[in-house]
Amino acid sequence: MTHKEILIAKGFDLYNWMTPRLDGLEIKKGERVLLSLGCLDQAIEHHVAICQLLKCKINGSAFALVRLIFESFVRGVWLKNCATESQLQKFETDKLKLQFWELLEAIESLEGFRSGMLSRLKEQAWTAMNSYTHTGFQQASRRFGKELIEPTYTDAEVIEVLKISGSFALLSFQQIAAEGNRLDLAQEAGELLAGAMENFRNKTAT
Repeated sequence: MTHKEILIAKGFDLYNWMTPRLDGLEIKKGERVLLSLGCLDQAIEHHVAICQLLKCKINGSAFALVRLIFESFVRGVWLKNCATESQLQKFETDKLKLQFWELLEAIESLEGFRSGMLSRLKEQAWTAMNSYTHTGFQQASRRFGKELIEPTYTDAEVIEVLKISGSFALLSFQQIAAEGNRLDLAQEAGELLAGAMENFRNKTAT
């Protein structure tokens, strides 16, 4: 197996590690919490979707999900910890007008997010994420081989997507576990995340 194939397999392993541990968690009721966890659970689903698409070499669609997994995580954290009641009501009717940077600014005032790492990731990668999601230059320019119209994504690019996807899946799992008062699971996720976050630190270092 190539390094890329090994990492795709590990991505599935990560998903299979998370999902049974989420079963049976006692989560307190309330729209704020449930909406938050809905976003975080969506991020985990995006992760396994990315793995499946990459396994099938449907790389363009996998790359298009990178922005979505980032947004799902940030919205989940913001809804649970930062949204006012008025903002929550607007979110429930899809009328919330806050920009993504405003959500990031709010959550980076929270303990555990004050390093600014997420906003630095946005600063460095947001243009490319948008281009992949909205079929801009980054996406369109990777559809041409030497003689045919076909995907031409490098192994290094695929590996980077896998690392980002796995990191956000673990971050989302950690938030859900903490909400279910399973600090043991949150700690396990933190230990797995330590290596993945080192990649983030290297990527977003100023």
